[in-house]
Amino acid sequence: MLQPLVSIIIPTYNRANLILETLNSVKLQSYQNWECIIVDDGSTDTSEEVITAFCRMDERFKYYKRPENKPKGANSCRNLGFEYSKGDLINWFDSDDIMFEEFLEKKVSMLQHYPETSVVSSGFVKYNPATHVTSKQYNTNLNSEPLTAYANNELSLNTPTFLYKRAVLNGISFDENLSRAQDLDFTFRVISKPNVEMSHANEVLFKVLIHNDSITGKFSHKISLDHLKSELQVRKYIAFFYLNNKHKLTKYIFDNYLKALKKVLENRQFLFYCKELCQIPTIGLITKMKLFFIGVLYATTGKGLTSFGQQIKKIKV
Repeated sequence: MLQPLVSIIIPTYNRANLILETLNSVKLQSYQNWECIIVDDGSTDTSEEVITAFCRMDERFKYYKRPENKPKGANSCRNLGFEYSKGDLINWFDSDDIMFEEFLEKKVSMLQHYPETSVVSSGFVKYNPATHVTSKQYNTNLNSEPLTAYANNELSLNTPTFLYKRAVLNGISFDENLSRAQDLDFTFRVISKPNVEMSHANEVLFKVLIHNDSITGKFSHKISLDHLKSELQVRKYIAFFYLNNKHKLTKYIFDNYLKALKKVLENRQFLFYCKELCQIPTIGLITKMKLFFIGVLYATTGKGLTSFGQQIKKIKV
């Protein structure tokens, strides 16, 4: 059976102490026809020395620096990595996550068995090496089409989860203006394209490390986000379902949105949330005042969540 080239694209920044474990997990893949493109976002630690030494041992690893004329950030590095890549299949990965041995083999096999498929998902767990605590499993019980699974809070749009056929990515790139929810934004734009077929490798094939310097670690203490990690993006999804007459999905995602919103407000984080919300230029002053008042009301009395949600639902994006 043909073994197509898989391009693994890894942005990195100051991960000299972590990235070797990630790169070794790539090297130990049971599926061996891959290239691994590492794009450095301007590290100031010893990342360059560590990575270039590793690359010298295996020519399939390629190290690039983000040019000074390109925007700083992981999204810019992901897009550059895609430009440098040669594979028919693409899998972005993170520089502090760990692939299990069959990460690539299982997903490539799904594409080979289901040739109409353009995207394959896999399951993952989160692991905290300091406490040795492993989270619940994500994306291991999927059987519905992806938009339904996402709206019903069953499919996590974590970037390394997905293996893509190169053709399905035509015209889509990571939004270099986003500093949060890049994975939600990018993956949603892919899976909402007409006639995109997704298959699911319903087993855990990688782990996400939770540590002080990880994005997940930084924000998990602040907001339990998945559907609210970027409130602006989620409102776009609500509008997408509504405008496409997917009313059941609109209800699912809005219900999950309110649950996440409730956690934000219950944790007395409404000030942080309202500050973020009020920076959106399409929101008028009166609406901003209403949102802030209702947020304070809910945080202090437990009343007003539905009104808060309904006000947000009216906002145009």
